[in-house]
Amino acid sequence: MSPARRPADLAETLAGFEYFEGVEAPEIERLAGLALCHEYPKNNILAYAGDPASYVFVVVEGRVKIILTNEEAREVIVSLLGPGCVFGLTGALDGGEQPGTAITVERSTIARFSAAAFLKWTDSAPGAKDTLVRELNRRVRDLHRKIGSHALLSARDRLLHTLMEIAGAEGEREPGNNRVTFTRPTHQELANRIGTSREVVSRLLADLREAELLESDEGRVLRLPLSALILHEE
Repeated sequence: MSPARRPADLAETLAGFEYFEGVEAPEIERLAGLALCHEYPKNNILAYAGDPASYVFVVVEGRVKIILTNEEAREVIVSLLGPGCVFGLTGALDGGEQPGTAITVERSTIARFSAAAFLKWTDSAPGAKDTLVRELNRRVRDLHRKIGSHALLSARDRLLHTLMEIAGAEGEREPGNNRVTFTRPTHQELANRIGTSREVVSRLLADLREAELLESDEGRVLRLPLSALILHEE
């Protein structure tokens, strides 16, 4: 773990995140002054499921996965979070435990706040409560969508749905054509997200390529038709 980001630099970064939309710059600067901001290596555990919810975290750079595990150490990814995502809110709000284990997927910069200080800031900063309500509403919608997809969709459709989510959040439209390019997670990460095995994901990716619903090179760069993303957003 290494120190990173002066408060002024962190404030500028936070101001560009959707979560803080509608909050004035002086209030974001005040929040940045409350943060402990560090760079963490890949596979660093930031919080364990069941820990007291003492902190709220913001992903500044990199990616973090929130996982649940059972007694056989089988893992399922509940959320995969990129820059601008906030986690630790649920436990902070009700004073309970961390609902999942948070682990860096790659080298990441994370801003950590005392839960009490973050909530006090939310109560006092104009616009901050609106951002919190917006975020909680988004999570409820995402939860309903995920429950529906796991209950009603086949593994193939769950995988395609997940790839469209990733492409919509992280992809870039290629100039001059109607494709969106993005870097896929590993087969194991995808398997953990859709509740299946790595071998099944490998087979399903091949099926999607054969059906021309997906293009890929020899690495982890994938391409989806722009039309697929438009239908997904609707």
